[in-house]
Amino acid sequence: MSIETVRNRFILVRHGAISAQWKGICYGCQDVPLCERWMAESEPLVQQLASLRPATVFHSGLSRSSWLAEQVRKIVRRGQACEIAEDIRLRERNFGQWEGMTWDDVYSSDPDNFHGLVDKPDTYRPPGGETTTELQRRVVQWYQHCDQDDSLIAKPVIAVTHSGPIAALAGHLLRLTPEHWAPWMLSYGEIVTISSKPSFGNGVDIKKGWQPDLDN
Repeated sequence: MSIETVRNRFILVRHGAISAQWKGICYGCQDVPLCERWMAESEPLVQQLASLRPATVFHSGLSRSSWLAEQVRKIVRRGQACEIAEDIRLRERNFGQWEGMTWDDVYSSDPDNFHGLVDKPDTYRPPGGETTTELQRRVVQWYQHCDQDDSLIAKPVIAVTHSGPIAALAGHLLRLTPEHWAPWMLSYGEIVTISSKPSFGNGVDIKKGWQPDLDN
């Protein structure tokens, strides 16, 4: 793929591993801490992202997202300007009253309807939370706004975000219903690359992992 023919390039990164005490907990858009060991071992990922020399690094405003964005900016700013941009549309799904509960307790609280997260994306919401469609709508709005921002064309756009928003955006771009989003639910520190290019059939090319042409 020729970089010259690409209108825009988005690198979406899932934040790093969270503290072990939150394992098995529905934390959603709560601000939970990163695992200190992951932070100590994150230098290769930070260097890889910084090598793209982005002008802007987006994050969701939650510390597990903003920490990695800030580490990338520190390196990039040694050679050029690089801004940090918080955008709450990149936050993980709002699970409302479920947040802070174990996933077992979440399921037990509404076993007959729990799978509405996937089966009824437009109407089913956790108590006090958002529907699957509402999650998707806000992250798509962020993407479309950035894709039409001419000031972002010259450099790759990096966004440190969360598994839910990444899968929701991939589902939109690939025209997948929520039951087919699972392959796009990324592991900690994993990357998705989106290339906006007019010659593509649906306008974009989306792939998991670091793509070789990013090294050009």
